[in-house]
Amino acid sequence: MLKINGKAILCTIILLISLLSCVKDVDFDQANDFSLTPALEASIVYTEVEASQFSLNGVEIEIIRDSIANIEIFEEQFVKDNLIRAEFIFEATNTIPRTFNLQVDFLNNTDELQHTVSFDALASSAGNEVVTEYIEIFEDDSLENLKLVTKMIITLTLYPSSDGSMLNENSSEKISLKSKGIFYFDIDV
Repeated sequence: MLKINGKAILCTIILLISLLSCVKDVDFDQANDFSLTPALEASIVYTEVEASQFSLNGVEIEIIRDSIANIEIFEEQFVKDNLIRAEFIFEATNTIPRTFNLQVDFLNNTDELQHTVSFDALASSAGNEVVTEYIEIFEDDSLENLKLVTKMIITLTLYPSSDGSMLNENSSEKISLKSKGIFYFDIDV
């Protein structure tokens, strides 16, 4: 009587399968074509302006400016070499009963204008928050211009009132602007 050894049969079956099975050629050069495409999100700007700041000695001020200097992110060689797209998402929240134009100018280190973003933040009614969102996409030439940016100037322009009312030192409403950037990279490994 034959004694059957289970381990021997299992090893024989595995050996036969491996000898008779087909194996597709493996292209080890594919490892050279590997790339990473991460997307990174970062906060860019946050500013808040009280309505009372649009009044000085009883006179309404139409324009308020702020600036951000020494933007160094685009000076990094890694960013210059690997950034393939950027999206800036701006969000204005307005409780002032007036419409504003928000403009962001992007300048290089010699103060040459590289790009401008402009949109209107709609007026509030009864002090309720009105949120306006605007998205600017940087690709191709606009992306190359963005990579030269070292400064940003933010300009808030107050549109005239439809009913003749004026903002004054006692106005308690506010407008805020916040933005974030989504940066898309293509990194060849």
